[in-house]
Parts: sequence; structure tokens; C-alpha cells
Amino acid sequence: MSVDREYQIMRNIHTKPTKWLAVLVCVLLLFSTILFGAEKKPTHSHVSYGPEDRQWLNLYLPSGSEPAPVFIYAHHNGSTADDVNTSWADPTVAAGTAIISWESIAKVKSRIEGATCVADAEVMFAWVKDNAAKYNLDVNNIIIGGQSRGSFVSWKLAYSQKAGIVGIYMGQALPGNTFDDRLLEPINVKSPPIFLAYRKEPGVIGDIHDPENGLRVVDRYKKLGIGDRAELVHSLNGTGNNQVIQFLPKFVESVIDVKQTE
Repeated sequence: MSVDREYQIMRNIHTKPTKWLAVLVCVLLLFSTILFGAEKKPTHSHVSYGPEDRQWLNLYLPSGSEPAPVFIYAHHNGSTADDVNTSWADPTVAAGTAIISWESIAKVKSRIEGATCVADAEVMFAWVKDNAAKYNLDVNNIIIGGQSRGSFVSWKLAYSQKAGIVGIYMGQALPGNTFDDRLLEPINVKSPPIFLAYRKEPGVIGDIHDPENGLRVVDRYKKLGIGDRAELVHSLNGTGNNQVIQFLPKFVESVIDVKQTE
């Protein structure tokens, strides 16, 4: 065997696994994008809602001439307001609902930082009302929501009974050390419907996102005689889709329908 032929054989042995590895990585990335979605591109990006650098938001707007219902979304800890996944955002926008993903302190590490986010939520909400006409938003149909950290920083706003808030949608809500019975106090007979979604089962060990916290919220609704306004799903990890915001389009439709028939 010639030296050149031997070199070519050795070269193929070393390069083929690398090529197959590259193909495998590409396939896995494609599969994960299909299954879990990708980051959705905003219609309007990094719009300031206040004077501080942290106070910005993204708007994801549906097509159409009619003012759109609004889902105001707060992300989980350590993420940013850019983290809006196509797996839930695409069907939401396609159904005619606008999404506003807002930023404050991206990773909350203390009660003081949490309080800053809660205050920013009020500033952001006022901005939405003031700019509704510009972005064709229906501020009579607003759903407040978020994941994990996002549920905590949005909670006061969600139960503020401000005009236009018709529903609350939270994923992985009220994680472990943020839960306090005082969070139940603002819930009263006038509170809007709420939908809660969790990936794990109640009583889960080793995960701060315990559905038991959400079940306490549902129980509060039931004790007030408005149990039909509270729904909770859990154990989504045992299904083919553990995306906690996946039920949003149907929830928006249900709360708008209820509001229109009252």
C-alpha cells in the first residue's frame, strides 16, 4: 500500500466521526427547536417604559385591525424579557392576543430587589395604558402573567383590581421561599380568573416549584365561593409537552368570553 493511500485511509478514520458528530448536533438542535421552540422575534424590541435602564419591554403584536387583548408576561429568574418562546408565543399571537414581555431586575436575589420589580410593574402597567392606542392594544382585556420569579413580581399587580385586568395566568408560580400566606389576602370575590400550571407533582422534593403553593391559591378561591374561577394543572413533565404557558390561548378566549357575557 502506498504512503498516500495509507494517509487517506487514516484521514477518513479521523474525519468521519467528526462529520457524523456535527450532523448529530445539527439534528438534535433541529429536534429541540421543533419540540421546545425558539426565541420569538419581537414586533417592537427593547422599548423603554421608564427612565431606568432596566425598564424596557418587548411587544409581540398580532395582525389585524381590531385592538388586541394583551398578555403581560414576566420571565423567570436569570432569564430576560427576550426569552419569549415560539412554542407558546406563536399560537398566542396567531389567536389574536398581543404579548408584552417586560424587564426589571432580571435575577432577583433579595426582597429589596423583588420590591423594586413589583414597583416597576406598576410603572410598566401605566405605560401600557398610555400607549394602547399607538400599538392597537385592547386595555379592557388584559391578562397578567409570568413564570416563577415572574409570578411573584406580578402578583400585586394581578390582584390590584385595576381596570382592564380580566385574568391571571402563571407558570411554576410562587416558588418555595417566596410564598407567604399574605399573598392570599388580596384574593376576594371580585378577583379575576386564574390559571396555574406546573411541571412537577404536588409535594415534590428538591424543586422549589411545588404545585402545593398553587393549590393554596385555588383553595382560597373555593373558600370564597368562586372556585370556578381557579384552575390548576400539574405533572406536565409526564406528558409530551411540559411548556407551562401552552394553555394560554384557550384561557384568554375563556376569560374574554366570560367578560362579554356578564
